[in-house]
Amino acid sequence: MDSQFSENGKYFAQISTDGKLKIWNTVSSSFEQEFTPDFHLNTPCTCLQFLPHYQNTVNKGSPSPKKKKRKEDPSLAPSIVLGTTSGLILVYSLSKAGVDYTIDSNTHLQINCLSTVDGSLLYSGADQEILQWNLRKKTLKSKWKGGNELITSILAIPESENILTASKNVKMWNATSKELLRTFTGHSTDISLMKYISPLGGDSYLMTGSKGDRILSCWNITSPSQKTAVSNYLMEDSIHNVAINVSDDGLTNIATTVRTGVVHVYQHRLNGKSGKPLKPKSTIQVACDTGKQNDLVTPIRIFGATFRDSESICIGHGSDVILTFENVNISELKKVYCLVRQSSKSTKVSKEDDAMKRKTPLVGDNVHYLTPQTAGAVIGKRKSEGKMEIPMEQRLENLTINKSEGSSKIPKADNVAQLLLQGLHSKDRNLLRTALCRKDENVIRNTVKRLPVTAFEGLIKELTDFVHGKTLLSHFGALWLKHLAQIHAGLLISNPNLAEMFSGALGSIDNRISLQTSLNRLRGKLELLVPQINTSNADNVDEDEAVLVFNDKDTSDSESEEEMQIEIASDSDENEEWEEEQDKEEEENHVDASDGSGSDSDSVVMLDDEASD
Repeated sequence: MDSQFSENGKYFAQISTDGKLKIWNTVSSSFEQEFTPDFHLNTPCTCLQFLPHYQNTVNKGSPSPKKKKRKEDPSLAPSIVLGTTSGLILVYSLSKAGVDYTIDSNTHLQINCLSTVDGSLLYSGADQEILQWNLRKKTLKSKWKGGNELITSILAIPESENILTASKNVKMWNATSKELLRTFTGHSTDISLMKYISPLGGDSYLMTGSKGDRILSCWNITSPSQKTAVSNYLMEDSIHNVAINVSDDGLTNIATTVRTGVVHVYQHRLNGKSGKPLKPKSTIQVACDTGKQNDLVTPIRIFGATFRDSESICIGHGSDVILTFENVNISELKKVYCLVRQSSKSTKVSKEDDAMKRKTPLVGDNVHYLTPQTAGAVIGKRKSEGKMEIPMEQRLENLTINKSEGSSKIPKADNVAQLLLQGLHSKDRNLLRTALCRKDENVIRNTVKRLPVTAFEGLIKELTDFVHGKTLLSHFGALWLKHLAQIHAGLLISNPNLAEMFSGALGSIDNRISLQTSLNRLRGKLELLVPQINTSNADNVDEDEAVLVFNDKDTSDSESEEEMQIEIASDSDENEEWEEEQDKEEEENHVDASDGSGSDSDSVVMLDDEASD
């Protein structure tokens, strides 16, 4: 929520949390205008800057009409420049009560901060880039990169070509050459505001305040030797607004509005480096007076403060809807200055009006009392005569035969969302184990549906520890992670820290999967190897022949008899073949003898001898 006073302190503008621009008149303490952009839901406004109207007047005695001096015309209402998340610049005119014109940067970058010196040039920080706008020509003049960090605040130095940009450090740039001139280092968090202090004794100063430091620092931007803050101002909370007034004698008055809704006032003379951080001279608070003795004091928040002059401060207090502006004299301030005011929410009601609004109920004999059992019963034409009727549901339950004693239905919880939230909040290991060690997936799914988004990070950390654990705990953790990813996938994807949240669980799951994969491969290879070994052993047994085969003659098995018959048959066949061969040889010998000489006595005698044999 951004807010700012105009230069003369007449108007106070604020961008509310719902993206609307609200403008108050601080002189009359009245609500002036409210503006809602057409695209405030898609591209809401992020920052604002008052843009005064200047009137050009020719200086008397100047030889050339080109030399002109710009003076602010108090009769003209200023304009307000609005930055959006889509890179658009809206120039809102208070006199027209509407948008005067729009400039598109064509970068689609969110505009985080704005600053201007006059009504012609405007500087803005968008992401890591510095944009320079020409409001007269209604164009984007130039842009350049301002570093590697997000630019959170920007300030144009009057009567100079230099500008200041801030993230955690403050950098001074030359807007013409885009050259980095100096760097100021001293804050640990992003700087949210910067204020320029006109030259005092020849030196110019810069006030910076960050979101988390709770320190307002002052820098000498004229002297190149000063690299650290010349003075620091302590406060108890982060800074929202700063107002600065320098008196004629050189005394600097500083009013800071903090997040708690109080204003701290400092008085310091900037003439050198101070050693210790300075504490506020006075603290302004606003409290609510309820008019009752026993009621606690309710503080009223102060939204902003500005100096009317060197003697008075204008503060605006109240709520987002109603603001009241009043002046406080600086000379009357004490260490703690508390203003007691009536709250805008409290309304006084007289006793007579309160009595008129009260009504005493009339109680008679013919009254029908509603109970949880009879709340759904509808009264018809029959009169109840003050008797409670039993509903039909209870009558039917009384007629059931198998109804056991005390068979009232006990509601069963189908989720453990409340128990799990208590365990995550208290970090109690017993509660967490009781809630997470469940195998019923319906209970897990219903629990995950009812969990708020803020509990996801703590739950994922606990489930990661479960996944790293033993088999049973890792089983429970895997079930919860599965249902969490199925139900809330859209919310988890939109989280930029998704990879860090699931890195531990994914690493453990990958290790288990790789180990299981290697075991499955080993099992498959063994299953392929064992049958091959069995087959080779069977083949070796079949090839070995028996050295001795003994057949028992007394056995009467049919198989043995058949084998004996086959052996006998084979022996007879061999004898027959041998006899046939002998007969063939004799015939051949006989033929050879007949072909020879018949008178040969030796051959005859030989044949006779063979025949006798």
